[in-house]
Amino acid sequence: MHSTHKRDLVKLAKERNVRFVRLVFADIFGVSKNVSIPATELEAALDGRVTFDGGSIDGFVRGEELDMLLRPDPATFALYPWPSGDGAEARMVCDIAMPDGSSFEGCPRTTLKGAVERAQKALPGLQIALEAEFYLFEGGTETRDVGSYFDFSANDRGEDARNAIVAALQNMGIRVSSAHHEHGAAQHEIDLAYTDPLAAADNMLTLRTVAKHVAAQFGLDATFMPKPIEDRAGNGLHVQLLLGPDADEETMLYVVGGLLEHAAAMTAVCNPTVNSYKRLVAAWDAPIYTVWSERSANSLVRVPAAERPRHIEMRSPDPACNPYLALAVLLGAAVDGVSNALLPGGSLPGSTYDLDDRERRERGIGTLPKSLRQAIGELDRDTVVRAALGDHLYHAFRDAKLAEYEQYRRAVHPWEHRAYLRLY
Repeated sequence: MHSTHKRDLVKLAKERNVRFVRLVFADIFGVSKNVSIPATELEAALDGRVTFDGGSIDGFVRGEELDMLLRPDPATFALYPWPSGDGAEARMVCDIAMPDGSSFEGCPRTTLKGAVERAQKALPGLQIALEAEFYLFEGGTETRDVGSYFDFSANDRGEDARNAIVAALQNMGIRVSSAHHEHGAAQHEIDLAYTDPLAAADNMLTLRTVAKHVAAQFGLDATFMPKPIEDRAGNGLHVQLLLGPDADEETMLYVVGGLLEHAAAMTAVCNPTVNSYKRLVAAWDAPIYTVWSERSANSLVRVPAAERPRHIEMRSPDPACNPYLALAVLLGAAVDGVSNALLPGGSLPGSTYDLDDRERRERGIGTLPKSLRQAIGELDRDTVVRAALGDHLYHAFRDAKLAEYEQYRRAVHPWEHRAYLRLY
């Protein structure tokens, strides 16, 4: 880092009475991790001299690769908007480096940087916006909220908590375009404004942390679990891709074609938990088929005809994903669509749920995987999505998710007790 910029940041931290700085990074699952340092060590952190035990982080190292470096991005310096004892607390988002200072191939943020660099050549000026859904429960999955889409109740703690979350994000310099009550009782949505893909992923990582912290102040639990309750809507993370001003209609179609072509494999990354596939069913406008539309709310890809400039909405991801890896594979698929002129076929005018098997065969429409295990199989067969992850992350992610699925497969669930315990 340039010495002048480093001195400016150290000076800013002193002026804001920062006592501690959290050096934040994501593991392969997208879970936010951090190392907290006193503000007196900020200069050392900016010089890349703060280490951590990479052997303790899922998917990061193999064997002897233990001591890893945190390389903070100065552009992500922001103060957390809540009291922290005698002074303020700040955070910076970090890349992970090897002990010799070289980039670590298993760092999700570095992986997205590479994907962005490749995408800039095929899709210059691309920006990303995220629509994140989540629940605010009063304990477990309990709630007294009875609201639905866009409802407002002056006595709803969830409404107050959501507003406080938005205010906290704005105080940290994260632009929020809108927020509202979602379909499910106690379900909410916060829409993060368009920005570059790396900042979008950073912002999503921050949103999950801030939402949980602020919700707790209202006696609520925030969860981004894809499907917390069987008979209520699941939580999605709709990804909006805004192409650069020079992109034409043909380029837009190629991007859609790439997203549809690689949708099945990307599902493993964009819907990375066993629970994710309880959401991807024919209900609550969740996408289940690889089809695009200008109007249908349950299509996998939606391109609203009336909006200019036109944006592309990928509706399958959920907020449990690693935002860096999810955006990396989405960009990889989009670039492949442009590079190979992949046309998506005709737009579907009506509900995708009305498609029968014959119509899907005639249109060449596929079905999204129905389980994490099936999604991993699709990932194994897709060289484009695997390349977007890189060899290290592909194998680390695959092995971890297969182990997770095997644990789930062996577990005995309450449904099985209800169905079989007395019957047999």
